[in-house]
Amino acid sequence: MFMFLDLSQLQRQQDRKVDTGGWDIYDISVVSDTRLLVTVRKEKKVRLVDSQTGGSVAHITLEHVPDTVCMWDNNTAVVTLPLEQKVQFIDIHGDSLTLGRSLNVNGDVRGIARSEEGLVVSYESSPWLEVLAVNGRVLHRFTPAHGRDVFDWPHFIATRNVFRRPFFIATSADNMVYVSDGVTSTITQLDSNLRVTKTFSDPMLQDPRGIISVSADQVLVCSLHNDRILLLCPSSGVITSILDQQGGIKWPWALTFSPSQRKLYVVPNKVSGRVQVFQQQ
Repeated sequence: MFMFLDLSQLQRQQDRKVDTGGWDIYDISVVSDTRLLVTVRKEKKVRLVDSQTGGSVAHITLEHVPDTVCMWDNNTAVVTLPLEQKVQFIDIHGDSLTLGRSLNVNGDVRGIARSEEGLVVSYESSPWLEVLAVNGRVLHRFTPAHGRDVFDWPHFIATRNVFRRPFFIATSADNMVYVSDGVTSTITQLDSNLRVTKTFSDPMLQDPRGIISVSADQVLVCSLHNDRILLLCPSSGVITSILDQQGGIKWPWALTFSPSQRKLYVVPNKVSGRVQVFQQQ
């Protein structure tokens, strides 16, 4: 039996303005009821942000550009570093950030999500999708041998033509993997062994980017080119629009959800340092 959240009524709150030196936020993750973590590629920074005010309470500067981010546990985040071919753990102690351990990976890693076994990652120039153990050992791998034209630009994770530009990844409570693909405009579901189980498409799904699972049968995705936040119910394959331009959505790039606060945070593309906040009614 699936648990459903009623996402039909989301009320926009005041946007949060984050000091990013004038640069766009690339990815976002909920840390706690009052804290968010964002990556700012142009700054080479990861920032800890007050979710109520948008104020930057701490930041850490990296040697190379950070890409996507996910939470490992309540006090640890993991960021992808494509140029270094690493994933970097970041320790969160109250309102301070420190560098933790890092793992060398098998290419220019882009997408990342926590899984039951460890981490799911995607690569850009070597088009693979892998599940990594906590020590970096590859547990499962999806490669072009599994299908033709599998990956082209795997940034946030999501065959003929399942993958062409899988930029963002999400994992669900029932241990499925979801990958959004900006070229094929599809969402792909894989099992924990990285075997493709379903591929979803819809006319509203145009250049999907950020993707999250909010329950076992509810996946939210940014549809960049038609200014929508879409809800996918994997069991039925139905895709519906829950937010659009009338609700304030324009060029949605990344998103995250706080179950305890019932708040959806959306990062719009081409708008420096802004986070949109929507409260579930």
